[in-house]
Amino acid sequence: MLKKSLLVVCTASLLSASTTMCYKKDHLDPSTIESVSLDGGECNGSLSVIDMKKDGYKIDSMKIQNTKDGLNYIYVFTKNSNKKETVAIPNSISDTHLSAQLKKIRKEEIIVKEKEEKISFVKAGEKLYLSNCVQCHGKKGEKEAYNTSKPLNTLSVEYMRRAILDYRLGDKDNGMAIVMNPYASFLTQDDIQKVYDYLHTVQ
Repeated sequence: MLKKSLLVVCTASLLSASTTMCYKKDHLDPSTIESVSLDGGECNGSLSVIDMKKDGYKIDSMKIQNTKDGLNYIYVFTKNSNKKETVAIPNSISDTHLSAQLKKIRKEEIIVKEKEEKISFVKAGEKLYLSNCVQCHGKKGEKEAYNTSKPLNTLSVEYMRRAILDYRLGDKDNGMAIVMNPYASFLTQDDIQKVYDYLHTVQ
């Protein structure tokens, strides 16, 4: 366990030191950890442990955490210099602080991943809609196709799913069955959600 944070003050007459914390999440091969680029701090996604050592940094402390996806490595590096100044630096970082940092990093990654997945989902819906639906339902799902269907952009996703299922099962015949049956045969529930999400980006 790492020691609790302590504050060290270097006076102008002594060597000063710079401290930085770098990390690597969900790393699978411990034998390669020193050569892979680390995130955060001075490493900034481009420098490895080996690079930091070449630049004059030493490992002040290291923490390893097991996760379901691999190992999380957290390094605290220090580097002495001859600057004539008084600085205050932490000479170690508490478990609480490290845990908070990792939680923040994971939360930010989840937000980014969710945004990327949403964009991908909408793009897939756009492709489906423009390939199969736009000619009858309009660019924004605003048309009453053949004057028999409600505008798609006014329907709930549950209604759309039920309608497609009814067409597939032959339970819906409003004059559109002959047109809709081929589409109902291949559109999945996931596809309908994608189309629904896309239509709500073009209102």
